[in-house]
Formats: sequence, structure tokens, C-alpha cells
Amino acid sequence: MSSSCPPESIIYDEVRGEFICTETGEVLEDRVFSYGPEWRTQDLGSIDVRVRAGTPYTNKVHDHGFHTEIDSKTFLGRKLSRINKGVRAVNNRERKLVRALRLMNDVIGHLGLPNSNLLKNEAGSILQNLSKKSILKKKNYKKLVAASILIASETTGTPIDKKIVMSICEVTSTELWKAMIKIKRDSGIPIRAKPLDPLKFIDKMANELGVTPATKALAIKIVSIAKKEGLTSGKGPRGIAAAALYIASVLLDERKTQKEVSESVNVSEVTIRNRYRDLIDNLIIEVEV
Repeated sequence: MSSSCPPESIIYDEVRGEFICTETGEVLEDRVFSYGPEWRTQDLGSIDVRVRAGTPYTNKVHDHGFHTEIDSKTFLGRKLSRINKGVRAVNNRERKLVRALRLMNDVIGHLGLPNSNLLKNEAGSILQNLSKKSILKKKNYKKLVAASILIASETTGTPIDKKIVMSICEVTSTELWKAMIKIKRDSGIPIRAKPLDPLKFIDKMANELGVTPATKALAIKIVSIAKKEGLTSGKGPRGIAAAALYIASVLLDERKTQKEVSESVNVSEVTIRNRYRDLIDNLIIEVEV
């Protein structure tokens, strides 16, 4: 751009794709590509409202959302929409990616998360990279989808039920573990894993167990103190949360057995018992009645 034009006088013309100096009228740069969202102006009586046109950039689909959506309300529209979806994947690698992303979206949809888009985008990004490196195959895509979702949950700090993921993807614990190792070791994808916070599991587990708000509040306090004392380091967050709820229920006389807690929150009795001993042996808990 020209150095004679002060920066505050430079404007961008969205229609022509040009940077223009308002003082001299000089076109400083033309044919500039805009990678931002497309907009259209909607006339609502006396005012004009800018609204988004098209879908935003996303990793949830193989083409990142850069495709044409055809209205499928009519018979012809539905026919054209099917044809359009069929030609969007142009080669075998893209078709494998489409299959994997479809399964990924379906699995995360079954998890019932309040904000699933963050997890879908992170897992989708991992699968996109695996496809580029030709690691995503027809015979292993279910394992890699399950592993990508688990890694994405670690990266984003999103608590999920691993057993649901394994069930829908039809993979075993060993297959899932090997797939996670393969992604982290062989794909070259930087994984920024964050340890999951046991506090994030308390609310959902409390609802599944059917305890009172007072019991849930006490469980949160127990986990918070345990974190400050370093008792949660290296321990499974689900086990810590389940044990805290069990302790809180006993202290507040709700009398939930370890078996009841185990069946309600899907954590083994052995895990609850071990985490229970860790917390009881290292914390002094006082309850005012």
C-alpha cells in the first residue's frame, strides 16, 4: 500500500474488494479476497438488518461448510439436494472422511452435551488432519473417531461418558487406547490435553443419582478441597466425583450405597471405594447440623 496515504484514511470496499484512500481516491489494492462470513441486507420496513448468508467455517463437515444448500421443501428440491450431497465428496479419501465425520457428529449428538459444537469442531479438526495424512481408513475409522472424540474432550476439558462413545463406535477399551496412542504418536498432530476437572461431573451425576441440592453442594466442596490438597492429581475425575457424592450422601443422611451410586453414575464400585478411601483418609470433613 502507498505510504503517502495515512492509515486512518484507508477504507475497504466490500463490494469491489478494494482498499481505497479517501483523501486521494487512489485504489491501493484490488481483487482482495475476503475470507470472512458472507452477509446480505434484509429490508425490515424502515430499517436494514445485516444477516449471515451461508454457514460459518466449521470442521464438522469435510468441506468446512463451503457448499451450496438447496431448499428441499419441494420434490425437485429434495432430488437436487440428494444429488448435490452425492457430488460434494469428489474422491475416495473425502468419502472416507465424510463417513467418519458423520459418525463423529452422531456420537457426540448422543452424549447430550449442552454445548456440543466446541467438541465437534475439535474432534472434526483431528479427523480432518488424519485424512490429510492418509491415516483414516475404512477398516479403522470407527476406532479413530472414538479416539478423536476422547482426545477432543481432554483438549477442551469437556466431560463425556466414554462408555457411550465405545458402544456407538463398537470398539473395545484396548482398541480405543491403541487408536489414541496412534493419533498422538504417528499423526504429528499437536495435542494440547487438559486434565478433566471432577467438578464438571458433579452436576450431571447428582441429577442421575437424585440427591438433594445440599448433598450436591457438599460434594462440590469436598472435591474443591481435594483439588487444593492435590488429592485429585492422577486420579480419574469420574471416580473422584462419584466418591464425593457418596460421602456427601452419607454425611447428610441420604444413605446412598456404593452400589446405588455405581449403577446410577456408571462408575465401578471398586473405583468408588478406592477414591472414597483416598478422600476419607486425607480430609477432615465437618458438617454443621
